Amino acid sequence: MKTLLTIALLAFSCTSFAWTSKGMPSKEYTFKYKLAGQSLEIKRSAASYEDAYEQAAQQCFNYFKGSSRVSEERGLDIIDVCANPRS
Repeated sequence: MKTLLTIALLAFSCTSFAWTSKGMPSKEYTFKYKLAGQSLEIKRSAASYEDAYEQAAQQCFNYFKGSSRVSEERGLDIIDVCANPRS
């Protein structure tokens, strides 16, 4: 009986693995960015396009900004690129 319960629990957890915490299936989205000759492609899995978009935009900003401070003009350019991904 214990073995049967364990198998049932594993089967249930495996089938719900692709579902998000909101109870919706996860889908993969691809975002492409280009700035000053550099290209970046980000793939995100999320329940909605908006969730994936927000995550990808943050990753895009962090990638193009790097670890150093950037000028205001460069920062605005990065924000503009990351807010408008290409398909």
